[in-house]
Amino acid sequence: MSLVKAVRRLSIFSGVIGMVGASLSGCGGGGSNIIPPPTGHTAACAANTVHNDGRARWTVLVYMNAANNLQPDSLTNIAQMASIGSDANVNIVVQWKQASCSDCGSPSFIGTNRYLLRKHNQSDINQILNGNTAVLAADQLAAPLTNSGGTSDMGDYRVLKDFASWGALTFPADNLALVIWDHGSGWEPTRAAKNRLKPSFRAVSQDSASNNEIETEQIPIALTNLAQPLDMLILDCSLEQMAEVAYEVRHSARVMVGSEESPPGAGYPYDAWLQDLKNSGKNPCDVGDSIISRFVQAYPAENNITQSMLDLSFMDNLAAYVKNFSSSLRSHINDPAITNARFNVQPYKYPDNKDLYHYTQLVAAGTSFNDLRQAATGVQNALLGSSGAIITTAHGSTGQGNSDGLAIWIPDSAGFQQLSGSYNQLQWETATNWGTFLNQQP
Repeated sequence: MSLVKAVRRLSIFSGVIGMVGASLSGCGGGGSNIIPPPTGHTAACAANTVHNDGRARWTVLVYMNAANNLQPDSLTNIAQMASIGSDANVNIVVQWKQASCSDCGSPSFIGTNRYLLRKHNQSDINQILNGNTAVLAADQLAAPLTNSGGTSDMGDYRVLKDFASWGALTFPADNLALVIWDHGSGWEPTRAAKNRLKPSFRAVSQDSASNNEIETEQIPIALTNLAQPLDMLILDCSLEQMAEVAYEVRHSARVMVGSEESPPGAGYPYDAWLQDLKNSGKNPCDVGDSIISRFVQAYPAENNITQSMLDLSFMDNLAAYVKNFSSSLRSHINDPAITNARFNVQPYKYPDNKDLYHYTQLVAAGTSFNDLRQAATGVQNALLGSSGAIITTAHGSTGQGNSDGLAIWIPDSAGFQQLSGSYNQLQWETATNWGTFLNQQP
């Protein structure tokens, strides 16, 4: 049921899209093979060993904001989830919003509903795919926190906090995962936020009914003080697998799964990976590997497929090496290798988003300065070394051969100036001085 749609999980508010015609170097992996994980992720990948009889092994919370042009894809994904369904060991819990707005398709209901999805027969699945969600009435739970009129602004981080807090308390399990499902635009400000008084960060969960979104710095606020800590943060949206985003949420979960690129609107094949979770989901890394491999398999003809899983406990270590790299880059700011790397590195749908590992490869290969080469190598080891932040990474067979699992923002200095007020407030900038380097580029 993994339908490929023309819509991408890209910010519907952002103005700059499109790939640049970069000449890509031959560095990085090729084909669709998954790069195996390094060896230093015992804590992130360990199974939660305490199990109480009568408690589920997994609770998967899905924050599904379909109050936008992804509404048809939400039907596809809900049908996939309902084809698997909850059981004694797995709770599939969804907060799902649909709305009436200019780009919201043909909603099957208006409002925000919560469900504990049970396993449905094929007739029900067909009904859901055709837009009849009345067959889910028996799965519906008590109404969520509402702003007004029986709905919730799912672009409000407080609504995410309410859902995550309620879900963790109501459905305790050995392992807890949260999926944020919607458009994503990374850290960059969006049009919906342009008139706000405070600078805005990159956003997820963009709600066309309210014209609000959850800013990156608000995600960790929403995920604090849960009844049990998150094992997995899964971002089923565009462009969120960036260093800037991962650093912001580094204390929010053990692992983070997402895409450097803007994936197809149909997103993850929930039937495939949830079935794997039921069959053999021993720990967060098993589940993350399944999400990644099933996603790549679902779109063999797509050229925009990237996925990776991060060990968030290693983001502080990565930031320290990037800070050293930033300092060395500034010391040799006129080295042509730096500009050449920016022009030739693997880009994404927002062309100033670049693959970090590939960028360090190009800088190291092009520079004659030994300290800069060593600093680049340090970042590479902090990404994919034995204690690297990237646990698993994969990409499709075409178009993404230099995607290694984590993007970073690398505009030219003029591009940085346009958004410097927002970028300089990120925790990532405080930790790495990356924006200081961007500002000094020729």
